[in-house]
Amino acid sequence: MQAVHPVRPAVDIHCCRSIDEQARLLESWNQTYCQISRGVFDGSVSSVRAGAVRILVERMNRTVYQRGCVDPSRIAVGIPFQLEGHALLCGQVSHLDGLHVFSGPGGFEFLSPDKHVVVNLEIAPLELTDPLLRLAMDQVQQALGNEPGVLNADPARLQAFRTTLARLLDTVTSTPSMLADAGVCASFERSVIMGLSELLLDVGEADTRSGPSRNWKLVGTVRELVEASADCPLSVAELCLRLGVSRRTVQYAFDEILGTNPASYLRAVRLDRVRKDLLHAGSVTDAATRWGFWHFGHFSNDYREQFGELPSETLRRLRSGAGRA
Repeated sequence: MQAVHPVRPAVDIHCCRSIDEQARLLESWNQTYCQISRGVFDGSVSSVRAGAVRILVERMNRTVYQRGCVDPSRIAVGIPFQLEGHALLCGQVSHLDGLHVFSGPGGFEFLSPDKHVVVNLEIAPLELTDPLLRLAMDQVQQALGNEPGVLNADPARLQAFRTTLARLLDTVTSTPSMLADAGVCASFERSVIMGLSELLLDVGEADTRSGPSRNWKLVGTVRELVEASADCPLSVAELCLRLGVSRRTVQYAFDEILGTNPASYLRAVRLDRVRKDLLHAGSVTDAATRWGFWHFGHFSNDYREQFGELPSETLRRLRSGAGRA
């Protein structure tokens, strides 16, 4: 018997208390998240689908170091609605008047600030049936180029596009059934694509993106090392030995790029590894010691400051959820 696949709703809204849950909602982006700033994570992803267009409104309340690679069949662009704090996309300063280009063969890295609201446009050009929209997307792709990064936009045009997007989203989220009408769906798709095309008029003539800094590349190298290895460096000294660089060099790079020190970053990564392991670990102690936490009082305090709950509470919640599955 042929498998029946669930029909995805045209409008879908999820509130998240976990960065991993949030990352999974952007399924075409192959995202991994690492929470940098401490505290309870509170985020949400609202998804609206219309034809070849999908809009993902992402909100987060913590600084998150993101890494991903968008499905090559899609164009992904972010329109910042709120960015308060230090933010970088592929080593370039992220700001409210910058168009965030996430698609491209090399993938992207994004350091998002504590107060972060971005409306992401995900468009599948090959799924467009209107020849005019195909032509518009050809021009959009030419203006965006092939590399992720921040593309400076005309502030007035960008604000006008924000207003258009806000009206579109407000309308369909208040009455999701509207998108069941083929005409409404086509109009929504057309409004998004032509609005993006209008925003990018003449942009391709002068690409104002700057290259990533040396410190951004060093922090990226650290992240690749941490993610690729089965074990995370337990100290800055160990990290420096693995990379063959001085402590001062690493310290300065992390301070400039992430606004934190490398020891805090390594601790955040190790705490996140513990949190993931708790679902399958025999005990909190087993998971903690696996990632080099031997002072359990300090570990519990660090864990609670990072995630807003004790590790024992996470363990109970995860086991309770697994028991209901």
